Amino acid sequence: MKKMYTVMNPSGIHARPALKIVEAASRHHSDSYLVKDGSRFFAKNLINMISIGAKYGDTIEVVAEGEDSLAAIEAIGAVLTSRH
Repeated sequence: MKKMYTVMNPSGIHARPALKIVEAASRHHSDSYLVKDGSRFFAKNLINMISIGAKYGDTIEVVAEGEDSLAAIEAIGAVLTSRH
């Protein structure tokens, strides 16, 4: 399952939103990934989330595989679309 989101935080994905993504992904059993410019990043790894290099307005694909994939995607999407 996958869904596209636009990064709405004016600072992009820096340390704090990256940690929130990891926390959101880790609350679910599904394996979750963010895909940007053809590269796939494991969402439960903080270093991966910081290194994605997403800026305000970038489009990110969230992919999840597993029993609660929809919930995982929506939780990560909420972080990506948050302005904080």
